[in-house]
Amino acid sequence: MKRYYLEHRQIILIVICLMTIIGCKTQERDNILLNEQRQNGYWGDMGDGTYRNPILAADFSDPDPIRVGDEYYMVSSTFETSPGVTVLHSKDLVNWKIIGGVFNDLSEINDAFSYKQMMRYNGGVYAPSIRYHNGLFYVYVNLYTDGMFVATAKDPAGKWDICALRDKNGKPLMLAGWTDPCPVWAEDGKAYLVSSNPGKIWYGYLFEMTPDGTQLLDADVEHMKVRNIVYEYPKGGTLYSPNYSTEGNKIYKRNGYYYIVHIEFLEGGKGAGTYIYRSKNIYGTKKDGTPGKPGDIGEYEMRRIDLHVNPYKQELPGQGGFVDTPDGRWFWIAQFNRYGSDGRTPCLLPVTWIEDWPIIGDSIEDGYGKMNWRLPKPIASSASFLPHGSDDFSSSELKHFWAWNHQPDNERWSLTERPGFLRLYAGATANGTDSLFLAANTIEQRYMSSDTVAVTVKMDISGMSEGQKGGMVHFNGGIDYALCGIQYLKNGKHVIYEKNGQVINSTPLPEGVGTIYIRSVSGFEERDESKQYTTEGQHFLYSLDDKTFIPFGEEFRMKTANFRGDMIGICTYNNKEAKGYIDVDDFSYYVGNKPNTQR
Repeated sequence: MKRYYLEHRQIILIVICLMTIIGCKTQERDNILLNEQRQNGYWGDMGDGTYRNPILAADFSDPDPIRVGDEYYMVSSTFETSPGVTVLHSKDLVNWKIIGGVFNDLSEINDAFSYKQMMRYNGGVYAPSIRYHNGLFYVYVNLYTDGMFVATAKDPAGKWDICALRDKNGKPLMLAGWTDPCPVWAEDGKAYLVSSNPGKIWYGYLFEMTPDGTQLLDADVEHMKVRNIVYEYPKGGTLYSPNYSTEGNKIYKRNGYYYIVHIEFLEGGKGAGTYIYRSKNIYGTKKDGTPGKPGDIGEYEMRRIDLHVNPYKQELPGQGGFVDTPDGRWFWIAQFNRYGSDGRTPCLLPVTWIEDWPIIGDSIEDGYGKMNWRLPKPIASSASFLPHGSDDFSSSELKHFWAWNHQPDNERWSLTERPGFLRLYAGATANGTDSLFLAANTIEQRYMSSDTVAVTVKMDISGMSEGQKGGMVHFNGGIDYALCGIQYLKNGKHVIYEKNGQVINSTPLPEGVGTIYIRSVSGFEERDESKQYTTEGQHFLYSLDDKTFIPFGEEFRMKTANFRGDMIGICTYNNKEAKGYIDVDDFSYYVGNKPNTQR
């Protein structure tokens, strides 16, 4: 079986040719670089003891890191994707590897996550938190459309035990609307949880928990199901933040202080930014110096983190978490919202504690700190790798960097029926319409942005049946997609380019062709001044011999939608009958200015 690996020189030649075809000019491209410190393609580990922000130029949104010994773990939102809650591991806070997921089957919670419905776009897994307590890893997450959950594991790369949080009456908190939970355990063994409820009245609440972290002692599911009210103690926790658009909640204990951290981003609150509330007492301190209590909140000292705006008016790193090192240094990992193809990207900044207040960034003389794009790595290491990468499907188990758009039909894919290939069987879409967003078993990786990105898929199409489509696809959270692949019609197989449900280009495939190579090339970043976000142009090419690649279709403008950045996937479906399959031989993922991706 032929395996192929893209060399840097080959990709550059492809890009040069493609730029000529679409009329791009080097000068135009030079004008759209962000600045000297934040160039597209230069991010993460620089290989010289430094790193550039973001540390991951991909949609690892709502990052929450922790340290256990000298190991670092981080979780990220996944929304409709399966597995739910991505778990990553690092030794240096810069290079991160995906080691697993928390929810293996979200359809066990609600069938809307399954391939039968695929109805959880803009819903699902929002902003998880990870903590380590008494030998167990805990992940707290509110499925925005479904309920509040806690998962535990001794090994974060292994199987997680999952249960719905229970209210004070023992009833599962299966309810929509609550988001962004985070726990803390006090020295006396008591446990607490912060969370918020988006809506017309969008505030933050503090709950008491049982020591095992599975039950909220001042929550009533029926009361908390009601939307757009101020929740009351002891049925809806204790209101700690009566400021509109409270989310991204985190809670910490350091040096005798409790710190409750959240962001606000809408009018009606105190203004967009990250806010830190602190007190020696978790429920604040009353004016007479006594501790606040559940239902009788005291006062907190409050500060706002103001990172200086960069020249391109991008949003500032927020909705993240603090993490320390074994030698006592602190850092902040938070997302940078670019609204572009790479979604919400994690950035890493140093933290300086002054009078027990965290100052994020460098140049802290003004008491605020500034954004910095390039900094020394916090921990020296020779490791340099990416969270996503290439795959020749030689393993009998799917690598952790793969995920599925909604819960897959596990009877309709295999790595063992034909060793060395990923076999994807075609079936009808969830409602029988010709929509990629309702096609079961679309397998995906996050798009990692760079000045040059090239992904090549080698597919055996000899097992396809009439009515079937299959190929490579770029898509976001249920709004935009572009597909290049094969459509099997009555008069034979055709190479097609399809965008948002419309076949734009189609050309007959010569009879007898059993293998096709589909390539995606991207990295031409531009600026949409009217909407203040970046988009990226992506182009498909195909080849029948892995030598001559033919540009096909038109430019696809990758961008964020429904909180998701761009995903690169492989799909197949057949609305005529549940018949046919494609065998994926190789997936080659090249990211310019980065180390070769792992296989």
